[in-house]
Amino acid sequence: MVPKGKEQALLSSVVKSAADAIVGCDAQGRITAWNPAAERIYGYRRDEVHLRPVTMMYPPDVADRDWEVFQKALRGTPTTQVRTVRLRRDGTRVPVRMSLAPIEGVDGSVRGVVSIAHELTGEVRSETRMAALLEATPDAIVGVDRDGRIVFANRSCERLLGYRPGELAGHQARMLFTEGTRAEMIALRERLFTDPELRARTHTLATRMLRRDGSELPGETTLSWLEEPEGLLLITATRDLSELQRAEAQLRALLEAVPDAITAIDANGRIVMANQGTEQLLGYPRERLLNQPYATLLAEDESERFAPVVAALFGSPQHRTVVYVDVVRADGVRVPTENTVTRFNTGGQDILLVVGRDITERIAAERERVRLTEQVERQRTEQAMLRAQRLEALGQLAGGVAHDFNNLLAIISNYAGLLSDDVGDLARTDPGRWQPYAEDLARIQQAAQRGATLTQQLLTFSRRDLNRPQVLAPATVLENLRSLLETTVGERHELRIDTDGDLWPVLLDPGQMEQILVNLTANARDAMPGGGMVRITADNLWPADADTTCQPAPEPGLCYLRIRVADSGAGMPPEVAARAFEPFFTTKPKSQGAGLGLATVHGVVGQAGGCLALKSEPGTGTTVTVLLPATDQRPPEPAPPPGAGHTDGAPDEDAGRQRLILLVDDEQGVRESTARVLTRHGYRVLTAYDGRNALDVVTEHGDEIDILLTDVIMPRMHGGELAERVTDLRPGIRVVFMSGYAEPLLDTDPAAHSAVRLLEKPFTTADLLQAVRSATPSGGRGPHG
Repeated sequence: MVPKGKEQALLSSVVKSAADAIVGCDAQGRITAWNPAAERIYGYRRDEVHLRPVTMMYPPDVADRDWEVFQKALRGTPTTQVRTVRLRRDGTRVPVRMSLAPIEGVDGSVRGVVSIAHELTGEVRSETRMAALLEATPDAIVGVDRDGRIVFANRSCERLLGYRPGELAGHQARMLFTEGTRAEMIALRERLFTDPELRARTHTLATRMLRRDGSELPGETTLSWLEEPEGLLLITATRDLSELQRAEAQLRALLEAVPDAITAIDANGRIVMANQGTEQLLGYPRERLLNQPYATLLAEDESERFAPVVAALFGSPQHRTVVYVDVVRADGVRVPTENTVTRFNTGGQDILLVVGRDITERIAAERERVRLTEQVERQRTEQAMLRAQRLEALGQLAGGVAHDFNNLLAIISNYAGLLSDDVGDLARTDPGRWQPYAEDLARIQQAAQRGATLTQQLLTFSRRDLNRPQVLAPATVLENLRSLLETTVGERHELRIDTDGDLWPVLLDPGQMEQILVNLTANARDAMPGGGMVRITADNLWPADADTTCQPAPEPGLCYLRIRVADSGAGMPPEVAARAFEPFFTTKPKSQGAGLGLATVHGVVGQAGGCLALKSEPGTGTTVTVLLPATDQRPPEPAPPPGAGHTDGAPDEDAGRQRLILLVDDEQGVRESTARVLTRHGYRVLTAYDGRNALDVVTEHGDEIDILLTDVIMPRMHGGELAERVTDLRPGIRVVFMSGYAEPLLDTDPAAHSAVRLLEKPFTTADLLQAVRSATPSGGRGPHG
């Protein structure tokens, strides 16, 4: 007999070394005992749970039930194998199988409850995987016991047989078999359960299952066995062969429909199968062909040449060859054929499948093939044209909206400018009364400019903005923009620009380069509201050194100028960074941005054939990398400073005196307001509402007109055609185009006339005057005199 002290030590050792969580509680449900396994499974140390209520580990959904089980044990009734869940220290749920028993005192009274919990995480995971596998398989799986009752069925039974899994459980499996096979299947089941050797030999059998709607399901059923505590289970997995049988029927139909002669030959060289094409080629009914030597169909001088081919295919690893032989038709006509001979194994027997065709019609077949190829290519071309037309239609829609919107902005800007001149004079004489009106007009002009900027950004993103690429020296551009970029970052931020010594030139519109740098700099500034450094670096890059996140990937063989704009701001989480270049996506308040800055950069870079990458992490700032293709062209020499001239909107009667401008625009507001601005600044103006009207004016006024100022997009005749016809009537006339968006300018070469300017709507008075001045020849009234 073991001494009591040693017995307690032994029990203590068992509790400590047990793999299951052992927890003791007093009658109030407070934890009094806690073994190491409980620490491992539940995550609490013993001192953290001592005298705390055990219900703190009860999830709400099982709390009432499990507390009742606890109370039952407290009343003296033990409970075994309760499957439940408990809460770990970190809040996660742990599945357990638990036994609860009362703790009795020396007097026999119940002093508390002890629970032993076995963690089921691994078992639950395995059960979940097996259940998922069972439900995922496309075969109908059914478990059947020795008495023929269905124990379980998977979800595929509903798809294949029409029964929901719950409907089959408990029913006899015989209900799943057709009347003609039911008795046979019952007898087979009984023999399989009693004969282990038969079970070992029987794995797969053909079955005909009965669907719920009474239709039959041809299937192939695989048998397996499962040992359960309740006894042996037969597991059947039935695969639907309906499609296979339909495919076989379709194959037979296809063999008959194929115009080629298809013949099967066995190892003895005899015909075992022939299709309708063989009958048509040879002129024999297939009944006369079956079981006949294939060699009898060949011309006498061809038989000896064909026999070694058959022997070689049957006796070598080679499976296919092409043979050209002449066959003899029933009417004695010799027909040249091309035959593809392939060896097949059909259930243990090798056969040769000979697919022959009359090659006298090959030319016709080749012509048909070419026709079909051309048809497919034509369809592809038509589809591509349709896609291009859809895209073009969308582009025209966007351009039309931009054109009309910019026309409205041009009218607003022109009339605001005219009023501003008048009100400005009044404000200087009586500021108390007129200065508020002058300030209101300034705000109107600012709003019009904001609208113009928004339209320009939309056009840039859609790659339909005006693009005048030039060879740029990046270092020079960055230096020229330094002042603007410093103004952009503001006084609270520091700007640092670092460039390599010999940067490769790029081909890009200077304004677009400015857009890239200003937008990225402004974004970097906004990412650091408390101040910080915006760093711009520029260097040369080979594609092999490019960031793998660049979109699109750099083209092999091209060299790139790399510009990086970095900030030390808050950075962006991945979900925000992924949408950074989307138009109208912004994390800023509505009053601080329209979400088009990075979208504009995306459009410019894409139009230039470049690449973009964005690297950002919360707390580490953001770096945007722009790759622009380098060009072999050299940048031009810096132009001399422009001479002094009028660049503001002040009246310029000397420049405009005696100059006659023909102003053509189909928008009445644009036409009238622009004419008033030009007239106020000393120009004489004739107006026309469209191209035909303009030609009438040119015919009437002849050599008096010095400058044609015309809109590009007009009904009946666009500006390019008008300029071409006017220059024919009035050689040497200067032309300035106006446009609300960058429509492919004209269908003619601009070099065919003297147009050197495109005035983008909405334009300021200064832009308008600068455009007509640049079109005015120096010294003299015009090209004609």
